Amino acid sequence: GGGDAVCGDGAVAGAEGCDDGNAAAGDGCGEGCAIEAGYTCAGAPSICSTMCGDGLLRGAETCDDGDLASEDGCNGVCVIEAGYRCVGEPSVCGPLCGDGLLIGTEACDDGNTIGADGCSPDCEVTLGYTCSGEPSVCVPVCGDGIHTAREACDDGNTVDNDGCSSTCEVEPTWTAAPLRRR
Repeated sequence: GGGDAVCGDGAVAGAEGCDDGNAAAGDGCGEGCAIEAGYTCAGAPSICSTMCGDGLLRGAETCDDGDLASEDGCNGVCVIEAGYRCVGEPSVCGPLCGDGLLIGTEACDDGNTIGADGCSPDCEVTLGYTCSGEPSVCVPVCGDGIHTAREACDDGNTVDNDGCSSTCEVEPTWTAAPLRRR
């Protein structure tokens, strides 16, 4: 028989969309035995699971960007992918700067968010540096005229015997800032 609907008894009856054996909200089958947004429920007693790709962050989902595509920060089972961070509902994902992985629009990622090392806290290459690899290794560009923290001098060239050497060291017979012959 159809039986009377008693929410929480584990049997789906009457106007109940689900019945998971309790009347608690937040598990997919809510108060009044209605299926909660972001879930799908089946069976008696009902087993509810999140609907990955609906843009609603529910259950064990660590992200839900509204699609089932991978390699965009949130994979097809709604787990944040390595090298990304995701926020909000629907999730907006972007590269995680400082993790040592070069992803998306990152020009460099040296594994930290320290600014004075050639790769800025927002993963842009600092003026006067060049960066390569993963994690990125950043070195000053000697001879570009930009004096960085790792250079003793930079006179805009890589000529020796003019006070600042081709490796941006102050030459022995000179003193730095500004370069003067001793």
